[in-house]
Amino acid sequence: MSEEQRWLVCFDTDRIKQYLLATNRLKEIRGGSALLADLDQERKKKLKDRYGKGNLAYSAGGGAAVLVPTEQEAGELIAEIEREFRAETITASITGVSHPLGAVNGGKFGERITEAGKRLRRVKAAKAELTTLPIEPYLRLCDSCGKQPAAARVSGDWLCCSCDRKCKWGSKEREGFFNKFVEWTDSEEWQRARMANDLDGIGALASPPNYVGFIALDGNHIGDLLDKPETVEQYRRFSDGLYDLTEEQTFTALRSYGIPRRNEVAPFEIVLIGGDDVLLITAADIAIEVALAIAEGFESGSPDKVLGPAGLTGVRKKLTMAGGVVLAHADFPIPAMHQLAEDLQKSAKKHCASECYETGAIDFLVVSGSDTDLETMRKAIPHRRPYTLEKLGCLLTHIRRLKEADFPMSQLQAMYQALFESRVNAQLASIATLGYLGRREDKNLYSRLRHFFSDFGVKFDGQLPPWDTEIEKREERPASALTDLVELYPFIQVKGEA
Repeated sequence: MSEEQRWLVCFDTDRIKQYLLATNRLKEIRGGSALLADLDQERKKKLKDRYGKGNLAYSAGGGAAVLVPTEQEAGELIAEIEREFRAETITASITGVSHPLGAVNGGKFGERITEAGKRLRRVKAAKAELTTLPIEPYLRLCDSCGKQPAAARVSGDWLCCSCDRKCKWGSKEREGFFNKFVEWTDSEEWQRARMANDLDGIGALASPPNYVGFIALDGNHIGDLLDKPETVEQYRRFSDGLYDLTEEQTFTALRSYGIPRRNEVAPFEIVLIGGDDVLLITAADIAIEVALAIAEGFESGSPDKVLGPAGLTGVRKKLTMAGGVVLAHADFPIPAMHQLAEDLQKSAKKHCASECYETGAIDFLVVSGSDTDLETMRKAIPHRRPYTLEKLGCLLTHIRRLKEADFPMSQLQAMYQALFESRVNAQLASIATLGYLGRREDKNLYSRLRHFFSDFGVKFDGQLPPWDTEIEKREERPASALTDLVELYPFIQVKGEA
């Protein structure tokens, strides 16, 4: 951009997840996702054509940043995009702000982005106070979102204009992220694949049946890097690399674990892929592996694909992710699953912070009731969560090894039940199981169980399983990986299972 161009314009979609998950219907969630993805693509093309690729700092995941010549043009561009976005989505909105850039080479470009970002957050916060208009009591509310007045009858339901628009987009074949994924795989098998009609359709593909997983992943401490790129080009390499890496690792994990099942139906739904943000719904028996694979791939690929091209290897060695995974029955409300997954993600982020962001972490929850408050649900559970990626991988390995050895479920359940009785009862049950297995001629099961306890905090130097005293000392609560192993056990497959 020439020296005359002095204005930076930044956009960000408002409450994107609330818009996508305003309803419990998969088709409308899919439609909202596809609509936003299409608007992202159209916006990127418009900005690139109008101002040139060199002036488009980033455009992905519901946001954008572009350099324009004058303050007047900046204001006109903001008004145009905000107006068009509202017209297309009906109830969603996007916020834009402009910021004087000064000389292009006068200071780091990333610092200008950070300054504009602060202003953007202030404007978005002010708009948040006016999100819902009052509705007269005699108006019929939408049967789907329950928030807006109904305006159209669709398959027997009264829908508001927004849900009607989402429903129409969701009825299209392979729109949005799924279409992009199929093109990325370049595979005939995936060309034949179909999307599930609803959450029950995904749950029916799982083992055990009728369970789904909700995955929420987010990069750690990414905001602290936004002011580091010195030029527009470096910032573009950083933002493009971040989005491309997130998308690539999501697609790679789904290709590996989300192979089409009965009637060639894909056991997943891609709700959102942002710059470093991922929301997925999957069959429950692939959710943990998919989340772990994405986070591991993001971490290992970040030096070469994000930090290196942006000249930031001296600032950060690698990028990491935190994630939350909810495993629940297919009739559990999707918005509730999302809220729990976000709470789990926050728990994982705290663990990442305690590790100085040197590793990613994942927290998970198996929902067995109707409660939706994470703290209440966990109060009486002596779990070890969240897990670093390495430790979660270790836990999954132990589950597979025990399943391959056909470990008696009755023994696992007896030890698990004792965890909720008393500390001593749990120790007695674990020692009794080890003793029983140790007296058998074949010591394979004994060896595998003892190895599991050893890997998760039991030293066998006078310390009795199943308690992880290191975690207990640090967090001041009862903790045992046995709880997590037994709860995850039904949802982890070994080779040959279907």
